[in-house]
Amino acid sequence: MGSQVVLRPDGLIGPGRASARVVDHAPADRAYPQGLRNLGRIVSSLPLGTWALVDVIFLGLGIYAGYQWFVVDHFPPFAHVPMWQGGAILVSTFFFASLVFGLYERETIQSRSRILTRLMLTTATAIVLTYAIIYVLMYTTVSRRVVGMAVGCQMLLGGIARLTACYALHRVRRNIAIVGPGMISNSLVRAFDNGFLSEYRLLGYVDHASRTQTDIEEIVCLGNSDDLPEVCRKHDIDDIVVGAEAATDTRLMNAVLPCLRRGCRVTNEATFYEKATGQVLVDEINPHWFLFADLQVHCQRRQALKRAFDIVFSALGLLAALTLLPIIALAVKIYDRGPIFYSQLRVGQNGKPFRLYKFRTMKQGAETNEAIWASKNDPRITRVGRLLRRTRLDELPQLYNVLIGQMSLVGPRPERPDFVVRLSDAIPYFNERHLVKPGITGWAQIGFRYGASIEDAKRKLQFDLYYVKNMSIELDIMILIRTLGVFVRGAC
Repeated sequence: MGSQVVLRPDGLIGPGRASARVVDHAPADRAYPQGLRNLGRIVSSLPLGTWALVDVIFLGLGIYAGYQWFVVDHFPPFAHVPMWQGGAILVSTFFFASLVFGLYERETIQSRSRILTRLMLTTATAIVLTYAIIYVLMYTTVSRRVVGMAVGCQMLLGGIARLTACYALHRVRRNIAIVGPGMISNSLVRAFDNGFLSEYRLLGYVDHASRTQTDIEEIVCLGNSDDLPEVCRKHDIDDIVVGAEAATDTRLMNAVLPCLRRGCRVTNEATFYEKATGQVLVDEINPHWFLFADLQVHCQRRQALKRAFDIVFSALGLLAALTLLPIIALAVKIYDRGPIFYSQLRVGQNGKPFRLYKFRTMKQGAETNEAIWASKNDPRITRVGRLLRRTRLDELPQLYNVLIGQMSLVGPRPERPDFVVRLSDAIPYFNERHLVKPGITGWAQIGFRYGASIEDAKRKLQFDLYYVKNMSIELDIMILIRTLGVFVRGAC
């Protein structure tokens, strides 16, 4: 199996390691400098309020510098709000916005994409609120250069501090142990092998009997479940993952509970897999998962917000692409002399079919009888089409589908009806991806690039169900930013 690009919820995108083994018994983190590992440990133990203090310091420095450099003494006293008032208002609005967007949540510092997305949303909201308070309520002004200096200082220094902390945090691997029979699901093994769980070090498993065998020889038994607290202390366990079978064993569960008191994080296998990889473990879910996942797909408030987001940005996208569309159309026409656009029947929300539009990237007559999956180096794709696919420019006409409400900017990619029938028979819960509108781009598209088999479709479904469960405007913005990165890399 060759290497592939994989995406993890920590925001890092890198090559997978198809031949890697699951367990590394070498001392953790030996490849990194001691200072970096120590910084990672310090970051992991910092109280969340520390980052609020860091933001206050950087904003204060920026405001002070802005008033010293840009607000001169000969201005009338009423020309600008006093420095202490302007600083207090900006710090207060920034703190309020950070609570709204979760900038100080522990999961934020673990992901580069979350850091950048939430920092931008927080800063933009703070600026709007600051000007609203100063102009509308106080009837005075504040220098744009002062505000620019303050937020610029915060974005630059605060962003660098957080990204450095995130980098150091991921240089310290967490020790995990499996509780239950020594059988680990293939999906979890594959996640280790493909590099999704590179920040974890699997030490072994704990069960009733020390002689329980596992499918993977390198995974060792750490001890008996009755001695689990002592095992955690001896091996410095950070995370305990409870296997699916063990979750129904009262004796094992009673052994696990004392570990919570010594600071171990305890999760079941499906939850650990979802949090660590950004995928839902399809093999381990059942109808109860959909009942207890608290899906928000039919929340009217969220749907209205997502629809407004789609209308605004699809309209802006079409306007921005007006100069690009004729160039692409001319290139397609000159190279192959066939139709410029290509339409195809796809399955939309709740299984309703619709016609999807895109620039034609394949040769004429590429499909004659039955539907065939497109592969990475598909010979049916034209030279111009290959460039369009690599940069995602062939998807531009789908902004029209978004504008009229058939699609969303972000969501699971729509499949053809023939494929849906085939995949829904082979993969459990495949049709549940149709609970939301299909998208031009999605969580699966930036995490798993190519799919040309039922097994690939199953792995993409794991990303799609994660999106269905966690869909939000913040996640949509994160996906759009990463898709922009795909466009930039593809154009280079």
